[in-house]
Amino acid sequence: MGGFMTQATKTAAPQATGVKESEAYPKPAYAWYMVILLLVVYTFSFIDRQILGLLGHAIKEDFGISDTQFGLLTGFAFAIFYTLFGLVCARIADSRSRRGLIAVGLLVWSIMTAASALARSFSHLFLMRIGVGIGEATLAPAANSILADSFPKERLATALSVYSMGIPVGSALAFIVGGKVIEIAESLPDIEIPGYGLMGGWQKTFLMVGLPGILLTLLLFTIKEPVRKGLSGPASSIPVKEVVHHVKKQFKAYAGICIGVSLNAALGFGTIIFLALYFHRYHSLSPAEVGMKFGTISLIAGPAGLLLGGWLADKLYRMGRKDGHIIALMVAPLGFAIPSLTYPFIDDINTVWVLISINTVFLNLPSGVAFACLQLITPNRMRGQIISMYVLCTSIIGYGAGPYLLGFFTDSVFGDEMLLNYSLVLLAAITVPLCLGFYIWGRKAYAGALIEEEARLAALDVK
Repeated sequence: MGGFMTQATKTAAPQATGVKESEAYPKPAYAWYMVILLLVVYTFSFIDRQILGLLGHAIKEDFGISDTQFGLLTGFAFAIFYTLFGLVCARIADSRSRRGLIAVGLLVWSIMTAASALARSFSHLFLMRIGVGIGEATLAPAANSILADSFPKERLATALSVYSMGIPVGSALAFIVGGKVIEIAESLPDIEIPGYGLMGGWQKTFLMVGLPGILLTLLLFTIKEPVRKGLSGPASSIPVKEVVHHVKKQFKAYAGICIGVSLNAALGFGTIIFLALYFHRYHSLSPAEVGMKFGTISLIAGPAGLLLGGWLADKLYRMGRKDGHIIALMVAPLGFAIPSLTYPFIDDINTVWVLISINTVFLNLPSGVAFACLQLITPNRMRGQIISMYVLCTSIIGYGAGPYLLGFFTDSVFGDEMLLNYSLVLLAAITVPLCLGFYIWGRKAYAGALIEEEARLAALDVK
């Protein structure tokens, strides 16, 4: 780490910014209750978002679609509307009830997931996935804003990393629950629904994973809105031009984080979406087998990566490293480079699972750290909108382009679905160096932005 040390990026260990603000934080036990509840909601969002990947083979057969179409269905159908509505939701999160916003979104995306069971064509399911994206657009800006006002900054990366466990845990449960439901559904007769027809295994899976989220909505009303920190005026919406001015001023810092993490997400999300198809084509595993195996791996390796990232970022920050969060992000591509470039060509399935386990640790490492980075360099009333900017970038590049490119590479570059392994390696070869490069490019700018925001908060405390 010594090679990254500069006078601009190493300062004295951070000090508290003021007694009044510190006293306004919720009690630790209650703050962690909020983290756990929001983690559960985030987990449900990823179950509803990623269940489609495990059902890929059955849906492709029923609808007769290509890998490219499947990539569109799992990527851009969700991502485009997720990002567009995220911009609106961010404005709401910065000035109105964040808890209420999440509750409405959870209800919408749960209903749309359950309603996906009624899809009768590619276009019908495409529309349902748009609905899921609209509902889930509420969560990221509101939840991150709530947690940023519930923890002091020297513990924020850890708290957001725990919250971000919803990504691997949700993915794991999507595989485990989805695999089990498919296994059970195949042993039972299809259900005849008047006016609809037969409801088979993958339709019943959507129904079963969507309905519980509706009940979860009620639990959100057990938490209260924390006091907004670092305000120099009332908690009302600020003009968009002020947000634009701030982003332009700190463009390099924001771009380095957003684009770097987005490239990480493109590889991670694309791999997960096509994982069941990869194991079906090269190792003859059923969706249930892939679901149980990868789900178990993700439950352990995913949270391990998030906690590693949060611990490393917080440790470096306490040591006085203003670029500590970026250094923590840089560990991710260094860790997943070799596994991503090798496992698609390995025949021994046990070795493949070991490499995928290592991959999962480092692909999940950046999520909580990235959220903390953005919160730490952003004034309070802009946080929701900055998070929506980040979500827009990760959604279009990560959730949208990742799956689409894998399908496109397979269908149009290599021209054979049995060359999916080449597509997986090509995507890794593109994203790994670019990801690391953007982190390095934005590192010093981030350190400067953090120093500037800390000075602004200290000035408010003095006043």
